[in-house]
Amino acid sequence: MFLHATNSFKRTVVFFVLAVASLFRLAYGADTASLRVSYGGTAGYQLPLWVNKEAGIHKKYGIDLEILLIGGGSANLQALLGGSLHMTQTAASAAIQASSRGAPTVIVATSDNKIPFQMISRPEIKDPQQLRGKKIGIVRFGGSNDTAVRMALKTWKIDPREVTIIQSGGTAARMAALMSGGIDATVQSYPEIFQARKLGMNVLADIGDFGAYTNTSLIMTRPYLQQNRTLTKNMIKAQIEAIHYIKTNKAGTINVLRRYLRVGDAETIAATYDFFSQRMPRVPRAELEGVKNILEELGVPHKDIAEFTDFTLLNEIEREGFIQKLYGK
Repeated sequence: MFLHATNSFKRTVVFFVLAVASLFRLAYGADTASLRVSYGGTAGYQLPLWVNKEAGIHKKYGIDLEILLIGGGSANLQALLGGSLHMTQTAASAAIQASSRGAPTVIVATSDNKIPFQMISRPEIKDPQQLRGKKIGIVRFGGSNDTAVRMALKTWKIDPREVTIIQSGGTAARMAALMSGGIDATVQSYPEIFQARKLGMNVLADIGDFGAYTNTSLIMTRPYLQQNRTLTKNMIKAQIEAIHYIKTNKAGTINVLRRYLRVGDAETIAATYDFFSQRMPRVPRAELEGVKNILEELGVPHKDIAEFTDFTLLNEIEREGFIQKLYGK
């Protein structure tokens, strides 16, 4: 009798597990698929991908997500085009530049429509015009750092030939170079901005104030998008839910920031959260003006924006009411 009951219980458990698995496949369209996605730097604008990974949101959409850091937008695009990645979350300008030269890259979602950098300088430099004859550090030529510096110089009517722009490495390397006097200015984001102020550095400008400029975006190749539309749609949903998590779960998001930024100071982390959580749109779509500004900078303002973006899946997600359900009325 006991043996019969035990076997019956086991069969019930097995049936329940299989039923749940079946419902999961019906909900998300396929068994779990692996995605290798890179990100282009350790700053708060990478939060959607970090939260997607750390909060396990990707699992709800049938995705086994692997994320890795590759410094700089152009390096991420090289890895993507070389087949080492499925997608990358990095600067839109790098993808648009590559596409304008014939690469099959495409932007499918955008979580930041302004350059999230501020120009910071050594204590003795208090005015942008004092940058003439000085050294400005960036990650590498052609990336979002380079773009931000040139946008600022243009606004200040400083000829780029009047300064020396130096490839000075990643975030930490540029901060060290600024503090030692190896460079006179650089562009940084939070949390470095908060730390720089505490060290006596000056903030000369918020580059985001100089206009719309499509920035942090989810990018892939067109062949991959064409062959994996369901998987891509699920990844976009996961990213949208990650943005919702960022906006509604401050404590959880701050824990993610601590893990990736490796900053223990609570005030610094809180300032970083406040800055980026307010900037991220509920619907991660590139603004028309922001893409146009990139095309103008690249000298191809006549190009059709559809050559560089594909928001058909995002449109579907919107029509289906997915975002409205997340946030409620």
